[in-house]
Amino acid sequence: MTAPLDVLVADDELKICQLLEQILTAKGCTVRLAHDGLEALAQFQQRPAEMVITDIKMPRLSGLELIRELKHADPLLNIVVITAYPSVSGAVEAMQYGACDFITKPFDIAQIQAILYRCHQRLSLTRQLRQAGEGALKLEELNRRLAELNDLKSQFLAALSHEINTPLCLMSEWIYLLSDGTLGSLSTDQQHAVDVLIRAYERLHRLLQQLVDLMHGYEITLVRQSVSAQQLVQQAVEAVMPQAAARSITVTCQLPEAPLPLEVDRDRCLAALGHVLDNAVKFNHEHGRIELEMTGTSSAVQLRIQDTGIGIPAEELSKVCTAFYQVDRRLNRAYEGAGIGLTLAKRYLELHGGSLQLASTVGVGTTAVVALPRPTTAITLPTLEQPSSL
Repeated sequence: MTAPLDVLVADDELKICQLLEQILTAKGCTVRLAHDGLEALAQFQQRPAEMVITDIKMPRLSGLELIRELKHADPLLNIVVITAYPSVSGAVEAMQYGACDFITKPFDIAQIQAILYRCHQRLSLTRQLRQAGEGALKLEELNRRLAELNDLKSQFLAALSHEINTPLCLMSEWIYLLSDGTLGSLSTDQQHAVDVLIRAYERLHRLLQQLVDLMHGYEITLVRQSVSAQQLVQQAVEAVMPQAAARSITVTCQLPEAPLPLEVDRDRCLAALGHVLDNAVKFNHEHGRIELEMTGTSSAVQLRIQDTGIGIPAEELSKVCTAFYQVDRRLNRAYEGAGIGLTLAKRYLELHGGSLQLASTVGVGTTAVVALPRPTTAITLPTLEQPSSL
């Protein structure tokens, strides 16, 4: 029989604290309550807990700051964050700080029971680790936590995509009924407002598709079609030009005159190029430059994208294609983004048999090299006009 857990709950909402106290006490836990992060830290320093459950947004000391302080005091501490379906970025960031589990609101008794079971399992390994101090056991614990974290992310993304998809489909039906005049004619201002809503919906729909692709890993079915490499690049560049123009960033393109045929999943290749170009704009300086140069051989097409942005430290270069990773977490606030763009870009390209290679110098800029294989059977495509600099 497992011993009762000593649990510290930190949340500035009294009702949440009381509800968790009631549920956990019924499960045999000893529960202490703190009404903000600073109070929770003080209680933990006075008497450490075996498990800490914390909200992310709290006064005086946020949940992320609390996790950082607690992990500094006890790197193996079990920390669970309280979150809701829409707060995916906060939950994932909390896991990056060291949280090992999450509880979604409204609370589910079965979910909390599963979390308590996993906590007991981790505590058992932690006690062995602290008693034995053996490197092999430490490695086993770290590997198990990594696998568990990946599983939790998948569960969370699955729940998120399911919850978002239903209202999103309903929104699209009504928006397009408004747009095509089925529900009556619109004034110029009303049509503009509907167009803005459609763009916002399409952006959300793309994000949802990306999250689903992220969950499925490399088990994605590609829908291939014939297209020229130049056409893909031109469309991807056109999509980022408004953001580039808003920051006075110059974008130039050097594309071969003769079309380079490809057999690819058009949408996913456009998404891959879009993610790379979006980063080139997002992390560039005002009045910066982005230079694109395409070359082609009988077997592959290669696109070189060079920017004059902030650059990536050498030790971080191998990590930037990891899901939800950013070189500096403060960039989450300075630059919009969920941190999955390069992950998906690399995955989409590799699914086509291609690749994404990055080289960078801090303060100078980053060069991304995108490669896609060409089809073995010749494809006839119309000749495009030589594009001018954008």
